[in-house]
Amino acid sequence: MGVMDTLTRSTADTVAKADAKKWAMDRSEALRVVFHALDGDDSGSIEMEEVLHLATGMCQTMSEDDARAWFQEMDKDGDATVDEAEYLEAMLKLTDDLSPQQFEHRIKDLLARTNKEVTDPRWYYHCENNREYLEAEVVPLVESGLNEMMRAIEAERLRVASGKDWDEDGHVPPDWRPIRPLQFLGEYLRENSRTMVRKREEEARLAAEAAAKAEYLNRTFDEMDREQKLRYSFDKIDGDGNGALDFDELVFVCRKINPGKGVEEARTQLSWMDKDGDGQVDQDEYVNAILEIMQDVDEETFVTGVKRVLTAVQFAKADRIEKLKMVFEHVDEDNSGELDRNELTKLAVALVPGGDEVKVRKTMKWLDANGDAAVSFEEFKGPMIEATEGLDDDQFDAAVHKLLAAEGEAVEPDPADDLPPKFGAYVTQFPSHAKCKWIGVKRVDSMTRDEKKICVIDCRSPDERAVSIIKDSVPLGDVKFVSFEDNNVDAVAGGADVSAACEGADVVVCVSAVGAEGGIAAPVLAEKLEGKVEVRNLVGGIVAWYNAGGEVVDGEGKPVEAVHPGQRRCIGFITRARKNAFKFPKEEK
Repeated sequence: MGVMDTLTRSTADTVAKADAKKWAMDRSEALRVVFHALDGDDSGSIEMEEVLHLATGMCQTMSEDDARAWFQEMDKDGDATVDEAEYLEAMLKLTDDLSPQQFEHRIKDLLARTNKEVTDPRWYYHCENNREYLEAEVVPLVESGLNEMMRAIEAERLRVASGKDWDEDGHVPPDWRPIRPLQFLGEYLRENSRTMVRKREEEARLAAEAAAKAEYLNRTFDEMDREQKLRYSFDKIDGDGNGALDFDELVFVCRKINPGKGVEEARTQLSWMDKDGDGQVDQDEYVNAILEIMQDVDEETFVTGVKRVLTAVQFAKADRIEKLKMVFEHVDEDNSGELDRNELTKLAVALVPGGDEVKVRKTMKWLDANGDAAVSFEEFKGPMIEATEGLDDDQFDAAVHKLLAAEGEAVEPDPADDLPPKFGAYVTQFPSHAKCKWIGVKRVDSMTRDEKKICVIDCRSPDERAVSIIKDSVPLGDVKFVSFEDNNVDAVAGGADVSAACEGADVVVCVSAVGAEGGIAAPVLAEKLEGKVEVRNLVGGIVAWYNAGGEVVDGEGKPVEAVHPGQRRCIGFITRARKNAFKFPKEEK
């Protein structure tokens, strides 16, 4: 081998060693830097989309499907995120075949594309295609700015030469300032930069949305199309005005619009509303989802559903005066601002259980003190406030609910109204009736026909359950009830473990003899179940169920014609055609 060959090989080895040193990047350290740059919220883990961005950036031949499969393999603990240890192990394997130059180039390119600023010179460099960006956007903008500046300077020179702004004595006005070329160019570049152009476009978009919103707000409800009605209702539901609804609010809305849907079905339908996965639903997501749900519903049903939501929201936010105003406006069918004789009669009948004519006339006289058959809201408000002064908020709301007709009311009519008059009057005097959520036999029957899952919790004593039960009901425990002040129902309900039985139910129905114990247990169970499922008391209890033809069975599951009314004085409430086989033992004399 000659001297020149030896020298050439030595020089090549020296260059190779220098290149190797130049590209000698610590791979673990570099990958950690990328991990923390991708971990935008500093949670210590990165999610699938971030990992896909990383994988396809480091291995450009990898398809997105391959990257997703790779993510599943990398996510060892199956929590849908990748922590630093999982990430390092996988990335070191993935980049093993990359040369040092390729590795450094891709690391720096990835870091340049993340949101976090990377200032360490070991990792930072300008993205690819910066020259193209400069040539495509920056240079034309500067050139345009310079041309505009020259036109402005020339226009200013001509204006000054003409003396247009000079005063009558030939002096320059005190507020006159010459054009400052650099300031002019800087302001032009800023105002016409990509950021400012996007900002102006966004401002224009928001202004257009505000104008459109103002336009539909000025329309009457009946003039709005379906989308506008839903946007209007969204704004009413969004009480804090943050532009988004949480999941519980959406379940409430869905159930109000379409009461036939069970809780779980409503939750399933709403789970895809949140398109961006932020845990909230914005107005567009809400409108598009509800329009899809209601696309096969006729216009009358759609409008009724939206009005039901609006009324429910309005009622929830209203004070007592506003709720009375809702009643007044509902009764004022001709929107005259006064209740005429026919409207007064309807209101009086609604206020008098059983419709006794004498009481109805007295009620009309009480409402229309001056007898002119024209009652304004101010006249209406006074006696109504006086009459409801002794009611707590729950009792007041229950009374107002009764006065609202079916269309657009906040809640369904009181099921006690479907019971025989004496039975209904007895049930409604329970303190719990005005405070807990209730359900009637008709509604239970309707839900059963719709194949909804109903979990029945039997809140009666063992002696009562020994006579008969509703099939598949779950016993609450050793319930003892003497009076509302002397009972252990709430204690038993608070300690009962019924969560497994209630799992997946559309509604939990508490059942007692005539509704007393169930009314106490229902709110306790609702709190215990943390609102995961709606808990209601069956109005009239198992007696109402039995009277309506509901099946009851004995301890072995065999149908029986017997039901325990709870107390002797309630035996007369059992009116089923077939004779009740249960008899109280004769009292000893």
